[in-house]
Amino acid sequence: MGVQKKIYPLFLVLLFVCQFSISHRVSSSESQGTASQFSTFKLESEILKEERSMVVALPEGYEAGDLSYPVLYVLDAEGENNFSGTVATLNDLVVEKIASPMIVVGIRNTNRNRDMIPDSVAHRPGSGGSEKFLEFISDELMPYVKKNYRAREFSALYGMSNSALFVVYALLEKPEAFQAYIASSPMIGHCPDYIESKAQSFIKNASAAGRMLYMIYGTEDSSRVTDFVPGFQDDLEKFVHEGFISKLEILEGEGHVPESSLRRGLTFVFNLRQ
Repeated sequence: MGVQKKIYPLFLVLLFVCQFSISHRVSSSESQGTASQFSTFKLESEILKEERSMVVALPEGYEAGDLSYPVLYVLDAEGENNFSGTVATLNDLVVEKIASPMIVVGIRNTNRNRDMIPDSVAHRPGSGGSEKFLEFISDELMPYVKKNYRAREFSALYGMSNSALFVVYALLEKPEAFQAYIASSPMIGHCPDYIESKAQSFIKNASAAGRMLYMIYGTEDSSRVTDFVPGFQDDLEKFVHEGFISKLEILEGEGHVPESSLRRGLTFVFNLRQ
């Protein structure tokens, strides 16, 4: 009996260690979700002169099949909860038959101010590097994804707060890079004059035909959002190119980056695609 008492606790310890080890390996390299696998890869960027890390979620059944899928690129993906929440939202929409399965590629940050804010502004040290970051995504990351995954041509870009500002910038600067742009609480107030000047060039850009922009924020959001996004949307509504569609949703009583942002944005995109 005494021997059993000593062995039993030891068994529990070993069982816990084994379970922890297995769960750790799964979450870091091949995590099974409701409808996805997680994996990571790194790219040595010649454009940015640094190594960048990405996390990927594949649709359920990807490995066993031969179908190709649209791709959702997600900014600010260094937070595991942020990325897994994004994947969970997409999974729910797939189950509800609102969205189709997608490959989800999350881009982790190294220097957020530099990459997400397109103009150099004093209150955000190091800002003003969005041009190179967009070039990295379009010229290095997206070709890698197309080469190594069964990716369709259709792709969407999703960002929140400062990274939503980058989403807006990417649309204005290089609309042909993505088919859909989803921006939750874009901080246009960081550099409103810069964005306005880009918008004036954008309305003459025929490459924007067929593109979609969805923006959302709450009435209790930052003034750098609420004071500037409506005017930007007004400019876009004067856009003359056939096939470009933009939508702005303002949620009463909600704050910065409303929780339902991605769900609403993907619903908008897939409703238009049907």
